[in-house]
Formats: sequence, structure tokens, C-alpha cells
Amino acid sequence: MTDDRTEARRQDAQDPRPNGARPDGSAGADREPGDGRPAGMPYVRRRRTAASALVAMLVALALGALLNAPAMKKTALEMPFGTERSFRLALVGPLASVSHWLLLDRPARYTADALGKPDPGPADAPAVVVVSPLGPEGEGDKSDKPRKTLQEKPLPKPFKGHPLHLYIAGDSMMGLPGMALTNLSTRTKLIKPKLDYHISTGLCRPDFFNWPAQLQQQIKGFDPGAVAVMFGANDNQAVQTASGKIHQFGTDGWKKEYRRRVEDVIALLYRGGVRRVYWIGQPVMPDSSYDRQIKLLNDIYRSVAEETFGVEYIDAYSLLSKNGAYSQYLRGVDGETVQAREQDGEHLTYAGGLIVADAVLDAIKKEWFPKKGEAVGPAARSPSPRASDGAPPTP
Repeated sequence: MTDDRTEARRQDAQDPRPNGARPDGSAGADREPGDGRPAGMPYVRRRRTAASALVAMLVALALGALLNAPAMKKTALEMPFGTERSFRLALVGPLASVSHWLLLDRPARYTADALGKPDPGPADAPAVVVVSPLGPEGEGDKSDKPRKTLQEKPLPKPFKGHPLHLYIAGDSMMGLPGMALTNLSTRTKLIKPKLDYHISTGLCRPDFFNWPAQLQQQIKGFDPGAVAVMFGANDNQAVQTASGKIHQFGTDGWKKEYRRRVEDVIALLYRGGVRRVYWIGQPVMPDSSYDRQIKLLNDIYRSVAEETFGVEYIDAYSLLSKNGAYSQYLRGVDGETVQAREQDGEHLTYAGGLIVADAVLDAIKKEWFPKKGEAVGPAARSPSPRASDGAPPTP
């Protein structure tokens, strides 16, 4: 019996037919009816090769890149001007164009729109805001008699029912100081404030956020008599002129272009009927390199303010330093020591912002709510801001 079993196993091992095949050659349990295979052919699942897996991965990566191309282009556009930005744009620019042509940028756009979020792709080209030179009122009058500008005329005194409209604008550094100024102004019951700050913005990159267009829109809708602005924390980067030339931060070309933009902002505000501008400088910074850049920016703001009637420079650098040096803790408006900076060392706490806001409100009160016998008007030198010969403040 044992020999018979051994012989049977030996024959099975030598049998070329697959397991389950019948002696007549037809398939047994391994064959599915109607599967198109010849009788006797076993059912074997195909295995994916390494090459096919690699192709699938590449297709998935390409599809993902096309779906995400608009967002990648937006990120590249927001980078500081330089070689790395140009290199990234050269890579993702064509990809974004293909994505748009194949309509693969639509899903992300529609999803963001449905969720109430901003478009993940690049923003449209910034609106061109042309600032024409601001001359005296009645410029068309052929009379040789000099005419006063709106800013040189006596300021109307606010009263109950007709408050002073105060527009407060700037980058993230204006956030808590702006909130503090809003609260202080509201308490007077004679000032109606409006706070409008946007993080990571400035005057260097209107392609990222167009402040001239934003100011023009807000001035038209709110009709402020006074404006407090604070820019510069993000402006330590290159600028691009209207002709396309790029000037690196701190160069003579950069200083000239940036000063032009500051002057254009003031001219734009004046053209909208603003009577006074309170330009807040940037505070002292803990990093020595960044602090030197801030000083350069503040020098431009101070210089323009000194040469422009109706503009007062608020020296936040002095207000928020201890004997000219950086300090996290300062004496607050009530005389008590307060923490003036956030944990990042740069942004202001509410207590620190209150120091700046108090100085701005004091300057506003001296001009708009003067006490008897108190001198009125900023210590300015020229009758009107100098615009840049009608050049648009675009990059």
C-alpha cells in the first residue's frame, strides 16, 4: 500500500497538467466559464511589473502637479525679486498655463469659491492707480493770485453728529496699535475710526497687495479727514519699477523708487480730500541687521513728512525704545512697566500699541481740537506733496 502511494505522488509531480485539470485536458475549478481562455489554460492573476507601477506613479505626480500648478505659481510670484524667484517662475509658469488650458485649475478654484476662501491661483494684474501731480486748488484759474491747497485751509472742527473720520491703515505692525487707536478715538465721541490692516503687505509689492488701489477705494467710500498709516515692516526687499527694472534694497535706485511711492501715497490721499496724514515709523527691532533696514525706511518717512505740508511723522522708534535701545518691557501710558512686544520680539502687544496710539491721538487733538492759544498745524515746509509726474505706483 505504501509503495502505491509513493508511486502516485511521483506521477503527480511529473504530470504537466495544472492542478484541478481533468484527464481529458479541460480545465477544472480554476477555469471560469466564458473567460475567453482555451480549455485547459489555468486562471492566473496578472502581476503588475515595476515598470507599470513606475508609470502609474509618474502619471499621478504629473496630474497632481497640474492640479496644484496655479498655487505653486502664486507662491513663486510672492517671493522676493531675485534669481530663485525667476527660476521657480520659469519652471511653474508653463505648467500653470497647461493646467489652465486643460481646465485642471477649475476644481481648486470652484472649491475655494464654495468655501468662501480666496482663489488659490495667482491674483489678477494689480489695478493701475495713476497719481497726478497735486497742485493748488483752482489750478485752472489764470489769476496770478496764489491759491491755498485744501490742506492749507483751516481745519473744520468736529462736533457731535459730524465726527472726524479717521482711516487707519497699514501692515501687520499696525494691527494692535490700530485697535488701540480705534478704541481711544471712539471714546472721544468726536472721531469715527476705521481700521484696515493687512499682514505681509507694504509698498514694495503691489503685485501681492496693491495698497494704492486699496487706499483709493477706501478713501472714496469712507471720506476721511485724517489718515494714520504704518508701512515698512515687509519693505526690506527689492522693488521693480514701472519699466521693469529691479532695484535691490538699500541701493540709490531703491531709495529713489521707494521715496516716490511714499510721496505717491500721500498725493493719492490728498487727491481724495484727506486733510492730514499721520505717518507712523517702524519701531526698533531686536535683530541688528533688520534694525538698520528699519532705520533706513524711517529716514525716508521722516524726510517726506518734513517736506510735505499736512504730514506729521510719529516717531515709533523713539517711543518704543529704552534710551534708543531695544527692550521687551517699557513704561506704558499709565506709567507702569508693560510688555511692549509679542513673543516674536517684533510685533507690538496691545500695551505697546497703546503707546503709539496715544501719541497719534495726541497729534490729532492738537490739530483738530486745539486748546485756546495753542498753535495749530504741522511743522511742514512745502505747500503740497510732490507726486511723481503722473507715474503709476506699480512695480
